[in-house]
Amino acid sequence: MRIGLASDSFGNLDALERALALFQRAQVDRVFYLGGRVADVDAVLARRAGGSRKAPIPQTDEEFLAAFRGALERQTGAVKDPLDGRIVRVASRACPEYDSGKVPRMQVDLVEGRIGCLVHDSAELPREDIMNAALIFHGNSAAAAVVQIGPRCFVTPGHLRAEEPPGRPASFALVEVDPKELAFTVFDASGAEVRQERVTFAAGGKLSVR
Repeated sequence: MRIGLASDSFGNLDALERALALFQRAQVDRVFYLGGRVADVDAVLARRAGGSRKAPIPQTDEEFLAAFRGALERQTGAVKDPLDGRIVRVASRACPEYDSGKVPRMQVDLVEGRIGCLVHDSAELPREDIMNAALIFHGNSAAAAVVQIGPRCFVTPGHLRAEEPPGRPASFALVEVDPKELAFTVFDASGAEVRQERVTFAAGGKLSVR
C-alpha cells in the first residue's frame, strides 16, 4: 500500500500542489493530510480543476466550495481528479472544522492489515487509541521522521509552511507498507527526494528500524 503524507501547509498552496502532483505520479492508494489547515486541500483541488492561481485564497468553507464549483464549471468536460476519493483528512486546532466537527479530529484506516491512526497532534491521542494502533500518522512536527516506540511506529511528514522554522525545512513524504516492512521517503518542498528509511516488521508485531 502506498500513501502520500502532507501536513501543516497553512496557506502554502504551491508546496501542497507539488506534493499532490508527486502523489499522483506515484499512484498512491491514499493521501493522508494530517491537519494544519484542511481547507488548503480544497484550494489545491480547485487549482488542479482549472481554477485561477491569481484569485484570492478562500477563507471559509463556503468560499472554498464556491471556488471549487466555479473551477469545475469553467473547465469544459472536466475530468475527475485522479486523487478524488483517496484523500483522508484530519482537522487541527487551527482549523474551523476542528470545533464544528465537519472534519474529524482523528481517523482510523487499515494499512496492510495494521490499524493506522491519523491525527494532527499525537499528544491529543487517548491512550486507548495509541494502544490499539500499530501505525500512528501525525502532523504538528518540525521535521519528517519515523519513530519506533515499543511495537508502534509514529510517522510524520514534517511541515509545509512557507515560513520555515530555522533549520527545519518544509517537507512531505511517501510511505509504502507491505506485510514485512515500511519504506519512508522524504521530499523537500520542491519535490526533490531527501532521504529514505525502512522499518522492518518483526515477528510478534515488533518493529526494527534500519
